[in-house]
Amino acid sequence: MNFKFSILIPCYNEEKTVYNVISKICESFPEELVVVVDDGSTDDSYEQLLKIESKNLKLIKLEKNKGKGFALRTGLNYVENKSEVVIFTDADEEILIEDLIKVSHEYKNPEIEIVFGSRFLNFSNQKIKEMGIHRYFANKFLTFVANLIYNQSLTDMETAVKTFKTSLIKDLNLTADRFDIEPELVRELAGLNKKIHEVSINYNPRSRKDGKKISFKDGVTTLLYLLNIIKK
Repeated sequence: MNFKFSILIPCYNEEKTVYNVISKICESFPEELVVVVDDGSTDDSYEQLLKIESKNLKLIKLEKNKGKGFALRTGLNYVENKSEVVIFTDADEEILIEDLIKVSHEYKNPEIEIVFGSRFLNFSNQKIKEMGIHRYFANKFLTFVANLIYNQSLTDMETAVKTFKTSLIKDLNLTADRFDIEPELVRELAGLNKKIHEVSINYNPRSRKDGKKISFKDGVTTLLYLLNIIKK
């Protein structure tokens, strides 16, 4: 393996943010592998990515939009034998680079195999207002259901910052193509009987107007997945 970490970022129509986000990640992790999977963007996202000059950046372009789950699974296939740990994040500006570094430091403990970045370990009332009360309670409810089903004690099942050792990838049966990849990852990782650690991360929520992709429909899909109504 050539890298300690691979940072895996799915991207779909993020032309306003992707250049700054990926440039900062490459600068902050100069000795690690940064993989961006452009999920069939119809704006200038890929053109923005091509402007980034970094020896540790790998771009994968999907010709058609397949969904976040498909993009992440594509990226996992690429990084599996190239790094020890994979870190998921998004191409928007909701997650701070400092928090990705914070999560990576957890792996100084060789016993740790899975770490999630939780938006809700330290979450103020002001942040709830910014996120929207409906989104806050939807996230908390879905996490509550996931904890019941998978016997976990997570505070943020839907977090974009999920990380784990790549040695676990071979044991994950991932098939989800869209946002249902989030509960599927929790299910598969929980099924390995490994401790899922959480660390607090900051969160800068954005609205649909600002480019937020996940919708109420996706929340319903996640709930149905958790209740095993959607068969995989």
